[in-house]
Amino acid sequence: MKIPKTPIAFDYDLWTTEDGKCMVRVKRTGEVSEVDRKVMRILRAEEKRIRRSYGSDSTSEDEDGAEKISDTVLSLDAIPEDDVKSAAWLADSRDCMEELITALKEKELLSILTEKQRELYLAMTREGLTLREFARKKGIGIRAAFDLKAAVQKKFQKIF
Repeated sequence: MKIPKTPIAFDYDLWTTEDGKCMVRVKRTGEVSEVDRKVMRILRAEEKRIRRSYGSDSTSEDEDGAEKISDTVLSLDAIPEDDVKSAAWLADSRDCMEELITALKEKELLSILTEKQRELYLAMTREGLTLREFARKKGIGIRAAFDLKAAVQKKFQKIF
């Protein structure tokens, strides 16, 4: 794939005139403006970052071997107003439904555990204690801690 001088997804055309002026054209509006060298450096750095991303994971091949470019939106100005579904920035990478279901199931689990089982579950999941550390902290034998853990696991399997 031949990468264009200015990536299509980049919002600006950048150039320097013969007399050293830094010029920027906004692709969307066609507006041309002279900018400070500092602004030009920032825009060039962003353009280079985008150009480099074309060679990495932003392109992939489908089954026919045809190359396709990802749907990543590089600028909020590039979002088509009539097609919000294509706006990749709107997609939350987290699965909130899965988190909600897990939280509800955990709440249900906590409600059916005995007080000691609940203490063990919370100590191991929230505080990150090992079974031995929990047994030492509560002043119980390791065998009793194993029995508590087995009871928690049995109830956990019923719910999850």
